[in-house]
Amino acid sequence: MDYTSTQKPFAGPLFVVGMPRSGTKLLRDLMNRHPDIRIPEIETGFLPYLVRNADRFKDLSNENNFKDFHRHITRLRYFIYRRDEGQLVSADSWYRACRKFDAAGVFEALIRLELDVSPGSHLIWGDKSPSYLADISLIKSVYPTARFIHIIRDVRDYCLSSQQAWGKNMLRAAQRWSDGVVAARSVGAALEGDYMELNYESLLTETEASLRRIADFIGVTFDPIMLTLGKPSENLGDARGMVRVLADNHGKYHKSMSQDVLARIESIAGETLLACGYPLAFPNQRYVRLAPWEMRAAQLSDAWNLVRNESSKRGLVGALLFHFRHYLTDSR
Repeated sequence: MDYTSTQKPFAGPLFVVGMPRSGTKLLRDLMNRHPDIRIPEIETGFLPYLVRNADRFKDLSNENNFKDFHRHITRLRYFIYRRDEGQLVSADSWYRACRKFDAAGVFEALIRLELDVSPGSHLIWGDKSPSYLADISLIKSVYPTARFIHIIRDVRDYCLSSQQAWGKNMLRAAQRWSDGVVAARSVGAALEGDYMELNYESLLTETEASLRRIADFIGVTFDPIMLTLGKPSENLGDARGMVRVLADNHGKYHKSMSQDVLARIESIAGETLLACGYPLAFPNQRYVRLAPWEMRAAQLSDAWNLVRNESSKRGLVGALLFHFRHYLTDSR
């Protein structure tokens, strides 16, 4: 798409999506170094929930309704993190920032307020929420000008990273990766110039070329400052605490994954791996989905591991509430 024409410059929203542990944080933080790009450091996660439940909150232009909405919505994960930071948005300031009171207008007002991006500004506002991978069509329906960058990581490293970071079941992770990537690529193909794919491995090994592609995609001039991090992007894994891009932070599965697990992951996600340009270690297998009962059992185990990890900070009851509220916003 030619962004040098006389059309109005793109000013957002821009959504960075991808499976968790796929480099979305690194990409966001590199993009945020650009003087014309603003993306929150905490993923919002609640936009699809807000869109689907807009009627539940009645007329939000009514201040009393908006205050009720504020009490409800600020129980969700994004606002818990903001409250932990002492930065929870007030109902009054959020209300005053709204130009429209539909789901799109209320969400945009919050992000602009949080990022100090005024309406009409040339700055590009957006969000990085991996879970929005499943809601590209919904988001596009409320933001017709929205653009999406989908970052894809080799499923074998993705599964390994998910297991190391959160104790996730690697076979369930492989099935979710395959289903999520396939669905998003199908939707993205219909969006043409408003959807871009980027391999995580290319971001690591061809950082400048990757960021130049992104700059062209959103219509800004590439700035070399994007090649360096202002502060550590990652608090988990091998890149924890690093302020530079680790070019070799991929292919870990070659040394850290058993051949049996590797073969099973490729039997689940191999077809999608090939479609995304990744070679297989076991190319002659039959592709077999994980059985529904296996997915459910692994989901329960994964959920417990998440609660257990969070309980060290919030206590068991607090951790249960924290993840249950997230589940409610993510359920369809």
